[in-house]
Amino acid sequence: MSEQTVEKQQWGSAFGFIMTSIGYAVGVGAIWKFPYMIGMNGGGMFLLVCILMGIFICIPLAWAELTLGRYTQTSAIVGMRQLAGKGSPWVLFGWFGFAACFTMISYYITIVGDVLFYIFKFVTGGLAGMSIEEMSAYYNSVNTNMGIKIGMAALMFIVTAAVLWFGVQKGLEAANKILIPMLFIFLVILGIRGLMLPGGMEGITWLFTPDFSLLSPELLIAALNQCFFLAGVGLASLFSFGGYLDPKDSDIPFSGTVIIMSNFVVAVLAGVAIFPALFSYDMDITQGTGLVFQTLPYVFNDMSMGTLWGALFFLLLFAAGWSSVLGLMEGSVSAISDAFKMTRKKTLLILSVLCFILSFPTIFSTTYWVDIRPLNMDLYTFMDFLAICIFCPLSGIFLAVYTTFKFPFSKFVAESSVGAKYFHVPGILKYWLGIILPIITLILILTGIGSYTGLW
Repeated sequence: MSEQTVEKQQWGSAFGFIMTSIGYAVGVGAIWKFPYMIGMNGGGMFLLVCILMGIFICIPLAWAELTLGRYTQTSAIVGMRQLAGKGSPWVLFGWFGFAACFTMISYYITIVGDVLFYIFKFVTGGLAGMSIEEMSAYYNSVNTNMGIKIGMAALMFIVTAAVLWFGVQKGLEAANKILIPMLFIFLVILGIRGLMLPGGMEGITWLFTPDFSLLSPELLIAALNQCFFLAGVGLASLFSFGGYLDPKDSDIPFSGTVIIMSNFVVAVLAGVAIFPALFSYDMDITQGTGLVFQTLPYVFNDMSMGTLWGALFFLLLFAAGWSSVLGLMEGSVSAISDAFKMTRKKTLLILSVLCFILSFPTIFSTTYWVDIRPLNMDLYTFMDFLAICIFCPLSGIFLAVYTTFKFPFSKFVAESSVGAKYFHVPGILKYWLGIILPIITLILILTGIGSYTGLW
């Protein structure tokens, strides 16, 4: 008999559920990846497309995932077996979601480890006085220092497993009740600081002014990938989170909307905190992944009380990243422990070790395995490609079509309406969710594959 059969995991409060779900979805995607993606894709146009995709793609998928989870009161793989039958192709939703989730943790946690290391360096003054060239060289040295990379990744897996060991209420939920409010407070403080800098308003104007001439298939696929990465839909974790909800006393339409839109609020706040500073210091905003680890530390160093601002920024980035790792790992543990009838703690230990091993391709992608380039990608990019461009969107397509035609849609609307206090899932969503959304997602998947691999 599994531990989950003995003790059903549940949320302690609606606030705890919302905070944990926001924390799971926000992650470093909102504060690390989103700003550099905005910088590389023209600012306001990319932001506008991402928000529209969040509303029309991510929110409906979040409603569907939470509803199926609450209805089955279990995790994605077992839940889809209950709904569609063991061996049904619809169960692939659960497996694709788990594959995306597990793959994402393996490279994502190495970024969070870098963030934790940078907190230490800022607090101890280890980055003080560096020029922009020295900061770039230092970041590259950290990326090729296998002792630091492996050590920080191992530490992150240990502290993540330690929190989740205590279960949903005492571990996952308790941590996010602290991490997520802290994240919002720090972002607002840093945003106000950025607006006070000379020339900072130029960054705000650029961030919120869409240039429609930049709209292109490449921008659309970049926005879709960012939305799946940012919102956390199609990863099967929200299915598990729905399974922890009270089936009669929880508001899925409102909760799902708040969860998704909160991620975009965080992303916008991050942009407000970052781009005024970059414009004020006339820094390159298109440099990509190095934006947070190379350019911003230099900017913080040049500010009054720069050590404080830098440590504060990386602390909030860590809060966002770790809360997301906790949610991703919880979704993985829940799915596998239910599917194979193992105790939660045993599953947690096994998956932590396996995921640590799976993180080696990302860790070694800049050193020992730098010449290994599947589909002409470095190993970090390849892992990101598998999770965000293949597994996650495919999971979303399975979810959308199943919820519309097999659950079916009328039952989905009825089930999602149980406990709804403010609004219900609109009936006109049926053909959008079941036909148009999957077609758009599939087209963008194929475009993304061509963009990543150069095959077409």
